[in-house]
Amino acid sequence: MTVPNYHELRQSARRSLDAARNPKKIILIHTGIVVLVSLALMLADYLLEQQIGTTGGLSGMGMRSVLETVRSVLQMAQSMVLPFWQMGYLYYTLKLAQGEDVGTAGLTEGFRRFASVLRLKLLMALILFLVMMASSYLASAIFMFTPFSDPLIEALAPMMDGTMDPEAMLEAYEALPLSAVLPMMIIFIVCMIALVIPVYYRFRMADLWLMDHPESGARTALFASRKMMRGNCMAVFKIDLHFWWFFVLDLLVTFLCYGDMMLTSLGITLPISADLAFYLFFVLYLVAQLGLYYWRQNEVSVTYAHLYEALKPTEQA
Repeated sequence: MTVPNYHELRQSARRSLDAARNPKKIILIHTGIVVLVSLALMLADYLLEQQIGTTGGLSGMGMRSVLETVRSVLQMAQSMVLPFWQMGYLYYTLKLAQGEDVGTAGLTEGFRRFASVLRLKLLMALILFLVMMASSYLASAIFMFTPFSDPLIEALAPMMDGTMDPEAMLEAYEALPLSAVLPMMIIFIVCMIALVIPVYYRFRMADLWLMDHPESGARTALFASRKMMRGNCMAVFKIDLHFWWFFVLDLLVTFLCYGDMMLTSLGITLPISADLAFYLFFVLYLVAQLGLYYWRQNEVSVTYAHLYEALKPTEQA
């Protein structure tokens, strides 16, 4: 089956959004809750950090350990809950593409399918980890058995004679010229792209399949996505290219989160404390993300939901 082009999919997405009751409200609730939770965790992290600063000395060691554990648990909880919340929004956009409007109730669908979503996310993480390990091994082999490694070996040679103490060795390692390390970094990035991107596209539709087939499991979703994407990866990639502006804006918004570090690396010092600069840029990042998603996230996500619907007959045949 021929995959519809970008313009056809986008028109279908707009018709689905026009027929929906209030899609702007849904994305505002979805992203707004993420922003509010992030702000609450940021405030909790700040208060915990202030409390940790007051527990000095050996007598406060136990309290410091407890507070550090609480900080880690809160950060871990956010990273674990967010994928299920995202899957709920994915379910909402899928139902819009299918002519249904499930409203705000659809946002919690990811939590209702907790076990299957968790298995899918763990399997995907395992697959990507193995692919990254394979790309790292391949990059190391290419680097070590080619002349690209000669500058690095020459730079490391003085450290291998055993006469350097550990501190001097660490200083020498940090002083390695970029020209000696750059070839290894480039080879690793090329191998990563060559191996990770095909795997990513092969399992691109697994999330949508799982939300569309509640009776299926994680492995079934992966197998179904592989069948659906067979011969269609390039067509999907071309559709991704049409949304380049959205992905670039999303990336620039993400950079706002690290604005304080970027300014420091450029030698720019703000007339505020480092902690205040960090929290300021984090808030700017959240506000910008809310604005970007409210403006265009629905259209992008529903377009990919229609793409999934177009690929389904290929899988069923």
